Amino acid sequence: MLTDLGKPHIKRRLATIDIARAIGIGVGGVAESAAHTKLEFEVDRFPITLQSYDFVNNLLIFKATVPQELPIKIYEVGLFSQPQSTSGGEFTSRMLTQFDSNLETWSAGAFNSTNTRIGIDSLRLTPSASATTTALMSDIFLDLSGNSAADTFVLAFNNTNANVANIRFRFKTDASNYYTFTVASPTTTGYRVVSHAKSTATATGTPSWANITGIEVEVVATGGGSATVDFDGLRIEDIDSINPDFVMVSRELLASPITKLEGRVQDIEYSLAVTI
Repeated sequence: MLTDLGKPHIKRRLATIDIARAIGIGVGGVAESAAHTKLEFEVDRFPITLQSYDFVNNLLIFKATVPQELPIKIYEVGLFSQPQSTSGGEFTSRMLTQFDSNLETWSAGAFNSTNTRIGIDSLRLTPSASATTTALMSDIFLDLSGNSAADTFVLAFNNTNANVANIRFRFKTDASNYYTFTVASPTTTGYRVVSHAKSTATATGTPSWANITGIEVEVVATGGGSATVDFDGLRIEDIDSINPDFVMVSRELLASPITKLEGRVQDIEYSLAVTI
C-alpha cells in the first residue's frame, strides 16, 4: 500500500520524468479513441517547455508555445513522446500545402476565410452547374518516392452544398503525367478530413513520385446547381515506419475550438489526470 507521503513523492517525480517532449495541434473533429496513433489532421507540433504537477487537481501538466506566425483554429491536441519520429527520415509525416493566400499561388479560385481552420484563409472553387473548376499550384518540387504505398495523403476541406459530383486532388510531374485521388461521397457537406493510401492513386501517363512539380485540386458540379468547396490543408502521414520510442501518448478533442490569431504567441497546456 502506498503511504500518505509516498503518493506526493511519486507525483513530484512524475513531473521530472521525460514522459512527453512535444504537443501537436490539429483541426480534425473525430472523437478520441485509445487506438489512435496520430491526430486526425495535424498542422504542427511544438516542444514542451514546461512540465509540472498540479497537486490540487492531481494533474500532470505539459506546456508548449505556438509561435506568432501560425494562425489556426485548434480542434484537437496530442501529446507526443518525441518532437518527430526519426525512423521516416526525410519522408516522415508533414504538411504539403495549406491553401493559404499569404504562402501560395494558385492558378484559379478565390480565397475565403469563412470555413478556414488552417492559416488565414482557404482556396475556394465554385464551378457552376455541370461545370468543372481546377486550380494548380506549380513551380514546386516534391520528392515523395521514399514514402511507401501504405503512407496516406490526408485532405481537409469544407463542402458547402450537395451539388458536388466529384472532388479530386492530383500530384503532377507535368501536364500529361500525374497521379489522381478521388474523394468518396463528395455530396457530404461540412468540414471533412479524408485519407487516401498512396497505393490507391490512379496514374495518367508515366508520372514520377520522385519529381512532383505541381499540386492540383478539382471540383465537378452536378447538374443541380453550382458547387462550393473550400480546400484547407493537405499532408502526408508516414504510416508504416516503426519507431517504438515515438508514440502519441494522449489525444484530446476540445469541447470548444481555440482560435490562435496571427501575430500572437500563445501558450497551450495539456494535462493528464493521475489517480494514485
